[in-house]
Amino acid sequence: MSRHRKTLAWMAGLSLVTLLLGVAREFAIARELRASGAADLFFRGLVVIGVARGVSLSLYRARWIVLGPEHRARDLWHTEQKTCLYMFLMASLALLPVLGPDPMLWQGPTPWIMVAGVGLAVYGGAIRALAERAGFERRGFVLEWAVPLGTIAGALWLGQGALGPTVGITAGMLLGAVILIPAALANSVTNTPNDKQVASTNKTPNKDPHHTRWLLLDTLLYVNLGLLDAGLSHLYPEGDFARLNYALLFVNAALMVPTAAATVVSLRIAAEDPDGAAKTLRRWSALGGVAVGSLVALTAYAMTWPWLAHLLDTAAGWPIALELHQLILVSTPFAALRFANTVGRQHRVAHNPKSLLPWDAAGVALRALLIVLTAATIGVHASIVAMALAEFIQLFAWWRID
Repeated sequence: MSRHRKTLAWMAGLSLVTLLLGVAREFAIARELRASGAADLFFRGLVVIGVARGVSLSLYRARWIVLGPEHRARDLWHTEQKTCLYMFLMASLALLPVLGPDPMLWQGPTPWIMVAGVGLAVYGGAIRALAERAGFERRGFVLEWAVPLGTIAGALWLGQGALGPTVGITAGMLLGAVILIPAALANSVTNTPNDKQVASTNKTPNKDPHHTRWLLLDTLLYVNLGLLDAGLSHLYPEGDFARLNYALLFVNAALMVPTAAATVVSLRIAAEDPDGAAKTLRRWSALGGVAVGSLVALTAYAMTWPWLAHLLDTAAGWPIALELHQLILVSTPFAALRFANTVGRQHRVAHNPKSLLPWDAAGVALRALLIVLTAATIGVHASIVAMALAEFIQLFAWWRID
């Protein structure tokens, strides 16, 4: 358990740096693009890239971290190339409805650079998962930091609306992936379990020949939080989707710092203790959910402080603090439920991902229905309420212990 605490501490600390870089990125975008059609375009593409990264990383964390050290990294990499290609093609196709079919838009370079970014996102997520499996969790943050730094550089130096930050984020992912490849393909696993744990680790992944398929479907349906909202964002007035993303930066900030560490450690606990992990994770999920929800509520309250509101408005170059306060406050239930699910569902992810699929599908369907029915009356708040509903439904997928 001390090893898990050390991993949590390191990853939480490095995630905090990622958070600060993410804040800098969002304010660079807010200053350059404000709440405009160009900002909407960038954030729509960013959502697809983020989903591609999230799906790839979640899938391969769940698929590879639970495997024993006798599985060579290069063999795992080569085995999953078809799956990576499939995810790239699906994410690329998703760009069309998300960005919109306007022929004039697709005649420019920005959408095609986003396609390249999607490919780098998929393969970058797999590379980071392999690095974490080899025990190089800290090096994995090289990729995380290269993304916001590249985005900031592109927005400030290249500009030209959404083109500059799009070029920047794509270049950042390429550089980060290249740097991380040696760690990803390392054969040593620093967190090697004992013989008993190795035996239990090897049972589940090979027990179901369609295990990877179920994991992929689960991640496509569950991790795609922003993808559905980006596809339906055309229901909102111009600029509102950008405002939503500025607010969700702070919500995701509260989630980001503990989530990466919690996911990796939860998967390792699920692999090492298949019988007792469900109860352990259920207990920690409740505590973590309350903590994260409280942090988001505190963040919303902080937005009402005059000195902080002035600082944020000055950094963005336009009045943003009041809008952030309202959207962040509404996001509190979503954040609490999201973190609780992130921890609690990892036992199912490791051992029976197929059981999650009906709940995933129900969450996506109800989210879409709620957004379509309420977007005209409550605006972008519809997306936040719908995400909270989907997370609440997901509780029933893992709370009961078989």
